[in-house]
Parts: sequence; structure tokens; C-alpha cells
Amino acid sequence: MKKKILISTGGSGGHVIPAKILIDHLSYNFEVIISTDQRGEKFLNDVLNKKIKIYTPKLNNFYLFPLNLIKILILTFKSFFILKNNQINILISTGGYMSLPLCLAAKILSIKIFLLEPNMILGRANNFFLKFSEKILCYSKLLKKFPNKYLNKIVLIDPLVRAIFYEKKKKLTKNDKFNFLVIGGSQSANAFNYEINETFCEISKINDEFSPLY
Repeated sequence: MKKKILISTGGSGGHVIPAKILIDHLSYNFEVIISTDQRGEKFLNDVLNKKIKIYTPKLNNFYLFPLNLIKILILTFKSFFILKNNQINILISTGGYMSLPLCLAAKILSIKIFLLEPNMILGRANNFFLKFSEKILCYSKLLKKFPNKYLNKIVLIDPLVRAIFYEKKKKLTKNDKFNFLVIGGSQSANAFNYEINETFCEISKINDEFSPLY
């Protein structure tokens, strides 16, 4: 019987897209369930895996804080039974406040928690659960706001890419042309705007057939 993994993700593309890529890779060896909120649903229409919806309120509204805190406690109670009834072995959180109830419930049930931090600045939710997690998957050890005492929990991984790209068998010869697609945002946007453009321009001077598009 395959072990069960629940991937908890927030509603923005920066959380959901890495979660979908993880589903791609983990579904070969695990039974994978994904949890998101009302914002993340629209990104998951093409995902056939079992989906769980948890609508976690934000805690940044001072006036609604007491009410939202009560809601999170209720959702943690609900998450406890979601994890238990689905016999989840591992919880992977891609960050975001939406993951709070599930991570709290996983801690109560002694379920292993793994975090994913694809950004260069440690998110608040991941920061909060660092001490409870087994490991945190990152692209760099130079994350800003990362506590030194938890550096041993960092596992460096290559940037996540859909499994289909690893399955391509085509081999390029020296004279074959190929295309670059560069997409970036968040803390990496500045590097994409300047450094990569400059690099491509330098390449184009060496090879007249290389023409970067802006």
C-alpha cells in the first residue's frame, strides 16, 4: 500500500504551481491529496487527485483577530480528523496562512511535516513551523530572515519543473536551434529584468543567429 501525502497550499500561483509540480513527481510512488482555499481552486481544475478545501482566514486584521483565531482553532479541529480519516503519513506545506490549521493538526498527530520555500525570503508561516518540521526544501541556503539554528533543516533542491520535461527524449545536436522561455516574479524579477537580458545580449553578439525577444 502506498504511503499517503497531503500537500497543503495557499491560493496564489506562487504556492499552487509548486504544489502541482510536486503532485506530478510524487504520484508515481505515493497517494497524493491536495488541500487549498477558495483562491487556489481555479488553479486545480485539471488536477485529478483528491482535493480538500479549507478556507483559512487571515490573522492580519486587528479588529477581526479574536474571531479569526477562533475560526482557525475550529479548522485545526476539522484538520485533525481530515488527516486522521485519510491516514496521512506526510504533510507537505508550500507555505501561506492557509496551511496553519493542517500543520497544527499534523503536529498534534505526530505526522511528519516538510516545508517548501521557493522564495529567497522565508515566509511567515514557514518560519512559524520550522521548529516542528523535519526538513525545509529550498533553492538556496542564503534565505533572508532564516534562523541560524535551523540551517541544518535546509535541503537544497533544483528548481521544480514538471515531470513531463524530464520525460523528453529529444537530443540536440551542436547545430540544432532551441528556444529559451524565461519566466520570473517575486524576489527574482529584478534578476530576470537585468542580468539575464544582459547575458542573452552578450550571447547574441557571439552568435548572430541568437536573437533575444523582449
